[in-house]
Amino acid sequence: MKQSLLKEIHDFTLFGEHADHFEYLASGKDGNVYARDNYVIKVFKEDGKSRDDGMKLHLLERSIYYPKVHTFTNDFMVCDRIFGETFYQLDGNSKKLRKQYETEINQAIFDAQNAGLNAFDLHNHNLMLSNDGEVRIVDVGRFSLEEETLQLGIFKSIFGSSHRRNRKHKRRHDHSSSRHHYRHSSSSRRHHRRHSSSYSSHSS
Repeated sequence: MKQSLLKEIHDFTLFGEHADHFEYLASGKDGNVYARDNYVIKVFKEDGKSRDDGMKLHLLERSIYYPKVHTFTNDFMVCDRIFGETFYQLDGNSKKLRKQYETEINQAIFDAQNAGLNAFDLHNHNLMLSNDGEVRIVDVGRFSLEEETLQLGIFKSIFGSSHRRNRKHKRRHDHSSSRHHYRHSSSSRRHHRRHSSSYSSHSS
């Protein structure tokens, strides 16, 4: 990222300058989301519960299922912009599309576990299908560090029993295919959609 663009983003997030250069995308409990060129900027609210999205994406940088973070502070973060549509835009509240891409979603959950995170609060608004037909998770604000989860005594099941089933799968493949999980292109089925909506769910 060019230093000039980073400074512009910094001045916008902290002082509201260059506002006409940024496209408003969405607003949520924790922050407001804007776009600039191929980047998404999340500006955290002072009373938001989550202000560590950037740190979590940094932990997930080896996984193909999450956008790359470029810079983050306690006030804002900047990551890649994903072009496509959310599962909600494609399928409403139905679970049909999640079932179709269950393998990819479960792998994204495992990647989070490998990074020390628990992938809570996955739903059709923060699951996205890119214009290349690949699954991306575009909001990790509610992901919790495993240590925090143990302290809170939270033991949730994600997508029914798939979380437990795939712990066994994870143990079998930890050594033999980790490079494939992180470095190989996603095997998602192609959807020939070309839409310009992006990252609208990265605001909860």
